[in-house]
Amino acid sequence: MTSRDVLDCDLIVIGGGMAGMTAAARAAEAGARVVVVEKAPQIGGSAVLSGGYVWTATSQAEIDRHDDGDPALHRVVIEEYPHVMSWLRSRMDVGAPVRALYGRGQQVDMWSYMRFCTRTVEGAGGFVVPETEVSHILMEDGAVVGAITTHADGDTELRAPRILLATGGFQADPDLRAQYIHPAARGMRLRSNPNSTGGGLRLGLAAGSAVAGPNSGYYGHLLARGCPMRGDSDFVRYTQYHSIHGVLLNRRGQRFCDESFDDHASSHLTLRQPGAVALLVWDEQVQREHGVVPVVVGAEAQDRHANAMLAGCPGGVFDSLEAVGGFAQSLGYDGAACVASLQAYNELMRTAPDQAVPPRETNARPLDRGPWYVLEVDSAITFTYCGLATDDQARALDPFGAPIPGLFVAGADVGNAYRKGYAGGLALAATFAFRAMRSAGF
Repeated sequence: MTSRDVLDCDLIVIGGGMAGMTAAARAAEAGARVVVVEKAPQIGGSAVLSGGYVWTATSQAEIDRHDDGDPALHRVVIEEYPHVMSWLRSRMDVGAPVRALYGRGQQVDMWSYMRFCTRTVEGAGGFVVPETEVSHILMEDGAVVGAITTHADGDTELRAPRILLATGGFQADPDLRAQYIHPAARGMRLRSNPNSTGGGLRLGLAAGSAVAGPNSGYYGHLLARGCPMRGDSDFVRYTQYHSIHGVLLNRRGQRFCDESFDDHASSHLTLRQPGAVALLVWDEQVQREHGVVPVVVGAEAQDRHANAMLAGCPGGVFDSLEAVGGFAQSLGYDGAACVASLQAYNELMRTAPDQAVPPRETNARPLDRGPWYVLEVDSAITFTYCGLATDDQARALDPFGAPIPGLFVAGADVGNAYRKGYAGGLALAATFAFRAMRSAGF
């Protein structure tokens, strides 16, 4: 039998992103000795790749309208969000309040925040340990008692009565994407850190938790097909946020979603189209009013169509819908059907927008102000919505709905908080981190 070091602590946090570090700092401030285990060479996860906007919907009614996830979990986000922001403002410089999609939020320098959390944990006698993985959770009589970690220097047995799973989802694992999202998701591009490979899901299941679901949703965006994905600047440069004002056509030349609902939902449905691609079409008015305007006030303005063209992505600018159809045909779409669909859409928006199928809830105007901008787009994933069954106290649940003593969940490891919509990833992480620590007694 191999000997290993043993370390006692109050809380083990598995994952050093927004959820894990927020929970760790919160617990450390309450006097807990915390060990954060992070598999990557540095902490931060996808939070440090984001714009740093901690935002969510303005009310539960608003989040419920945009997403059909578990209302009890929505309530956690809404209830804890003011406490999160108050806590952040008292410890960090944050940006001025801004509107973000259908909510509000403030910008935080994520690298500074991660350094603050690390100092807080270590100042309370804890540790933040990168390049280390948890091989399994230790259980006795159905309750958490610790975990075994693996590192290049050897294994360590951590003894603690509480564990928080906060590994950020499984978006970086092609097999899990294919299993839980859609077979075509195996080939999706990653708009995220490369280390969230489902560790929390696997550890939770092995400890007796259940998968919440079914839930094939994820947070992602439509990107210009074939664009480079070298890092977070590319994630923003090639994301077609303004797709909610355009029309999406599949290879049969048909609309297949209400593009105006939100581009996250459009990404889900594009993944399920032939070839997992779509043609995004918009006109000069959309380009002028939305295509070159920042999504969040204060962000850098970019012409994302021009960015895609410079990168050699399939697209163009055309003086007529017939020319759009010719281009579509050259890419393998039914060009004539594309033209017919665009013409029919424009006529319906002029005369009877309520009769559109699929519907057009908002942004219901014809695309008749040429020239027309076209890009072929596909879906890229940032984090998954499928995860562990979790209650509104952020406790992991077994297949019968009973809490597993000592096992808590936060961030993208929580299942069914979102399903098809989206109300902030950093907010989801931080609010469940707060709720988990309340439930854990910190």
